[in-house]
Amino acid sequence: MACREFRDERGRQWTVWDVHPTLANRRQRNAGPPPGVQERRRYLERRITIRSSMSSGWLAFEADDGERRRLVPIPDMPLGWFKASDDQLRAWCALAKPTTRARRLIE
Repeated sequence: MACREFRDERGRQWTVWDVHPTLANRRQRNAGPPPGVQERRRYLERRITIRSSMSSGWLAFEADDGERRRLVPIPDMPLGWFKASDDQLRAWCALAKPTTRARRLIE
């Protein structure tokens, strides 16, 4: 996971990093255990699913004041998004959609 910092036009400090939901993809469907293996879960709950548009990953932006945004998909650049100029990061941040803080099981 690459991580960068930059300042926007208003002088706010932003941190941007890439997110790749590979572990979540294993649970896209509630298929249960493989044949011959006993179910270990006590309660069958709905699994969190990731939209197909987000399955390839996204850029997460977080400002020093707590504002968060996501850009889907990760921009395709020859040397990788993390080599982009600060101007390009500012442009992507402006295009990114606002999002809420991620829920955590333990804080």
